[in-house]
Amino acid sequence: MSVTLPKRAWSQVSATVREQRDYAEGFRWLDLDVPASFGAPVAGQFVQLLLDSPSPVLLPRPMSVAGVTRRGSKLTIGFLYAPVGTGTRVLASLEPGESVHITGPLGQGFPLEEPGTPVLVAGGRGLAPLLMAAESLAKARRSCEFVFGARNKSLLIGLNVAKEVLAKRGGRLHLCTDDGSRGTKGNVVDVLDALAPRLDAPLVIHACGPHAMLGAIARWALANGARAHLAMESVMACGTGVCRGCPLPRSAEARARVLATGDEASALQGNPDWAMCCTDGPVFEARELDWDRVE
Repeated sequence: MSVTLPKRAWSQVSATVREQRDYAEGFRWLDLDVPASFGAPVAGQFVQLLLDSPSPVLLPRPMSVAGVTRRGSKLTIGFLYAPVGTGTRVLASLEPGESVHITGPLGQGFPLEEPGTPVLVAGGRGLAPLLMAAESLAKARRSCEFVFGARNKSLLIGLNVAKEVLAKRGGRLHLCTDDGSRGTKGNVVDVLDALAPRLDAPLVIHACGPHAMLGAIARWALANGARAHLAMESVMACGTGVCRGCPLPRSAEARARVLATGDEASALQGNPDWAMCCTDGPVFEARELDWDRVE
């Protein structure tokens, strides 16, 4: 059976550390300068970062993009991350002027052009790509509702930045914490329940956070006639569909559609039963995945 290979939209280049700074307790912000020819990522896409050799890690690290800025002949890409493993701890030690290898932009981003009332939902450090989404909506002269939830107030990282971004276009921020230490006591679905009757339908949700939260949002959207686009995470060795290491279970509806495409399916995407997080995603519409099997 023949297959159609997609046109490669990513490239591999050397990037230079422009700035590293503390962002919140346990988190860092990294700015990398890349050549202007590097494709500008859109909200929801990611890149693979590989440390220069010698390095304690062999594989690149997938990093969600939190910001993109044009600076003269260079493109600056920003990342919000927590130095929790060997690779990210070494990344956090890099000084301005040092280099890393970057591959991207990779994956499918949020379809922010979709008509409807945009509702951005962030859980904890899932804030990163949604800051970029809010910026993009502001540039398109569209306001949004921004729901930001966490277990407690200390995990509402980047809250002041979120307020600044939303102020550019009159977006409204809705906070919630499991313990009630900031905002509404409850979770993001509780906020959606309260918010939805006051908004113009259809609602279009763009969300990033823990898989359990995304599954709850997906089920809420399916039950309430909303569309939800959810940024998933998985272990990614290559980020391009080659290694087949990041499968997510397709829904019955998605499986039927993939089967119907026959030889039009890409060899670098998933099969009828499994989607590749890196190429089919990482952003999936709620109806695309079997949430009873997502881990």
